[in-house]
Amino acid sequence: MPLAPPRLTHSEDEVLPVPPAVFEPNAPSAVPIITGLGLPWMNKDTNSAGAQKGHGIGNKPGDGVGDDDGSGAGGSDIGGNYANVVSEPACLHCPEPPYTDEARKAKLQGNVTLRVLIGADGRAARIQLVKGLGLGLDEQALRAVRAWHFVPARDARRQPVPTWVTIETRFQLF
Repeated sequence: MPLAPPRLTHSEDEVLPVPPAVFEPNAPSAVPIITGLGLPWMNKDTNSAGAQKGHGIGNKPGDGVGDDDGSGAGGSDIGGNYANVVSEPACLHCPEPPYTDEARKAKLQGNVTLRVLIGADGRAARIQLVKGLGLGLDEQALRAVRAWHFVPARDARRQPVPTWVTIETRFQLF
């Protein structure tokens, strides 16, 4: 007995997710170029797209885009500004974190994911646990990454800058 393959039924009145585009004969042929982006009234008051003096768009004076003084893209509590980086940080000395006895007995394997702020000095300044495994492996990963040494990220001027990276440590029994 032959079986028919499943088919999607089609109706004549399909509803489109977006209304169809229609040619508008009265539309302008050229789109005007917008040069003054930001808050329209700020440029004449402060020569800035932001709320303060400078050429930035942040809420503080300076040429940056963040809400901190200076020319960076933001601020941090470890000093220095965040910026778009040209080179990513690289790990110089990164030993694997050790297993805990209880995780070894439970034969627990997997990955611990951490979000790490690598400072301009190449050290882990702040570490946040994104995904853990438990049984002491999270603490081992935190302790190991805190001791790692990195080549810091660099900006366009080749100056070291702090940057956030995601690090995944793998725990695997052989």
